[in-house]
Amino acid sequence: MTIERVLVLEKEGTSGASLERFLSEEGLQVLRARDVAQATRLLRAGPVQLCFLEVHPTLIDMRDLLEKIRTLHPQLPRVLYAAARDLESVQHLLDCGDELLLNPTTRNHVAAIVHRYQARARLQAESEHLRHQMFGSEPAEVLLTEPRGLREVAERATRVAADRGCVLIRGQRGSGKGLLARFLHEKSACRSGPYLVVHCGRIQGPLQESELFGHEPGAFPGATENVPGTIELAHGGTLVIEEVGSLSMEVQHRLHRYLQTGSLRRMGGQRSITCRTRILASSSRNLQEDAVSGRFSADLLRRLSTHLLAMPSLSERKLDIPILARRFLREAPAYGATRVTSISPEAISALSVYDWPGNVEELRNVVDRAVLLDPGESIFPEHLRLTAASDREGALGQAVGMTVADMEREMILRTLEKTRGNRTAASKLLGLTTRTLSNKIRIYRAQGYQVIGGRKKRTSVSNLVSR
Repeated sequence: MTIERVLVLEKEGTSGASLERFLSEEGLQVLRARDVAQATRLLRAGPVQLCFLEVHPTLIDMRDLLEKIRTLHPQLPRVLYAAARDLESVQHLLDCGDELLLNPTTRNHVAAIVHRYQARARLQAESEHLRHQMFGSEPAEVLLTEPRGLREVAERATRVAADRGCVLIRGQRGSGKGLLARFLHEKSACRSGPYLVVHCGRIQGPLQESELFGHEPGAFPGATENVPGTIELAHGGTLVIEEVGSLSMEVQHRLHRYLQTGSLRRMGGQRSITCRTRILASSSRNLQEDAVSGRFSADLLRRLSTHLLAMPSLSERKLDIPILARRFLREAPAYGATRVTSISPEAISALSVYDWPGNVEELRNVVDRAVLLDPGESIFPEHLRLTAASDREGALGQAVGMTVADMEREMILRTLEKTRGNRTAASKLLGLTTRTLSNKIRIYRAQGYQVIGGRKKRTSVSNLVSR
């Protein structure tokens, strides 16, 4: 979602520069209303992504409009616009808005507000796209309560969700900590607000502070504009900090100060910004041990651990495997494009005895690959490509001494052999683009490897000479 249409309620004869002109200069479609009744009609006429609403003693029924927007369009940001001299007389309305803009204002101030909400909308759209990729379109409650092994976790999470305190979610990688975080948001009082996710392990140390707290011009070389951080963008909603143990110690201290005070400063900024953002943190590491050894802030850990929830590994709830496998079959990207419609009882048994070091994420990948290979109407054990623990250890032992390039080549050639030279299928299994895969194939052929058609083999020097 992006911000394209803006509703402006501005009474006739308002002093100062027109909000309509400022917003039009930002390339937005402006719906102008002169009174509350007209604003109500425009809201019904089509989608609106942002509201600038003048609060003035002469505009009657203003509170009814604000409450109606909050009820019918809970995600719609409401920026209230008022003259400083009127603040006392409209004080009773200010708690119905998300932000206050004083009249007179400037184009730069209006543009900064628009850009902030544009950035929030982009992050929400990205999070929603990622959520659909990982969990489908169903709410987290269905996904969390359907498996029997998670019902106890769901019951406790329901009680925790009602409190605005921080929650620390522990669990192995791939166990579903993100699903539990989304469940907490959907059950909380701030469920109508933004839901943003930031993965600290994927952000380089120097960028972590800017990602969470934002920055202003001059904060570092190349910083030329005001950029809000994810804490600020998630105002009124939930921010999930994944792998919080990867934060640098300096950022940990800043996060602790925010949790203490409820306000923050952007990098290079002088102004304190109040943010009502609920923080959920997750970690696959033992943060208690890290705090004892000095690798994690003990003060921050105490703040984050207002509530503790643990996500069990898939090996601890194997009775859920048949339910999850059949769900992942229906959600597989290739489902419907291949002949596969079911998983055989023998395949379910094979899945149930496997140890799942990669947890739920690995199970989903195994099912996705089996559907993509299109073995027929039903998936059988030989289509699952499961690796026993002893085989994994043996493979790791064989890999010792190999370069990363050697291991990559071995993986690509084996995958091409498995897909019978189908580059599209191989690229999906490997997580590469078909163009990247084709480039690597050309390199391997130039090195003398037979890539497609039977087992790979290296052409001998004598054969090259004879040619």
